[in-house]
Amino acid sequence: MSLDFPKPEKKLFETKLTDVESTDVEGVGTVRKDIEGNVYRWVKNGEASAALAAGDSVCYDMSNAGASLRTIVLKPVSADLMLYAGIAMAAISAGSYGWVLINGYYATAKVDAPVTTAIALGNALIPANGITHLVRSTAAGTAPVYKAHALALEAVDTVATGSTTTAKVLVCAGV
Repeated sequence: MSLDFPKPEKKLFETKLTDVESTDVEGVGTVRKDIEGNVYRWVKNGEASAALAAGDSVCYDMSNAGASLRTIVLKPVSADLMLYAGIAMAAISAGSYGWVLINGYYATAKVDAPVTTAIALGNALIPANGITHLVRSTAAGTAPVYKAHALALEAVDTVATGSTTTAKVLVCAGV
């Protein structure tokens, strides 16, 4: 007796995770998984003129809701904060395409160093209006609840004046 199991889909990608392209070579919205289990999505930078830097947190474009919602990313703004997309893997110029980490480990995520309450291991981190850094979610369990977020994998101490640092995070933005 023979058991026929379906073979996993095999896809060869045109680009490295840090490549940026001016055309859609991977098929916008394509999801990719690496050997460590990290998951990435091929997206378009929808900003009119601003580039996204490697390590920037990005959100999906709410004005692009519908079938193509998970294809265009922008710098976080109030209207899009609930649609956290993940972290840019490379500097993606305006109108260009690149990979965004949507689930998995990122060693140098941009995080706002808190002025008053330190970020502890395991704190939920969310995007904030007008910046591309993650901030500590203040009231866990109260509205609005951010289903897509990152978890701090190391503590970030308070500072005298607000500044930005990098921290290890686990991105939980979803597939």
